[in-house]
Amino acid sequence: DLRHLPEAVVSTQSTGEYMNSLEERFDGGLITDFFQYFREPWSLILYHDRFAELREEIKELLTQPNNPGEESLSEKVCQLVDEDLAIEEKTKLALFKEYNDSLAKQSIENRLFSYLSYNKYHLPHYAGRNMA
Repeated sequence: DLRHLPEAVVSTQSTGEYMNSLEERFDGGLITDFFQYFREPWSLILYHDRFAELREEIKELLTQPNNPGEESLSEKVCQLVDEDLAIEEKTKLALFKEYNDSLAKQSIENRLFSYLSYNKYHLPHYAGRNMA
């Protein structure tokens, strides 16, 4: 019954992408029961009424380039996916390193920890900055 899936899964712009990812996990045996999967404690954040807003804020942070005139990490990933869906491991590692070195990483972490701190009574399963 799809009424019980989190709003973040059903109502986001990337629903197709997310569902494809879930399908890959199911086919690979990482998910065996979708209803149980979405009842696990980690998924509580998906049901929060402001989660979709948080996702949009994070997406916006990823579209900001490190330096003026450069492509953002989001643009680079989209370009790679448009060229070929199978991204080589060394390219993935380079993107991961670029993200780790980016201004966006710290901004995203700050925003996420702020969100979790503000909503700690509704999301008690998540560690805060001081616990990580």
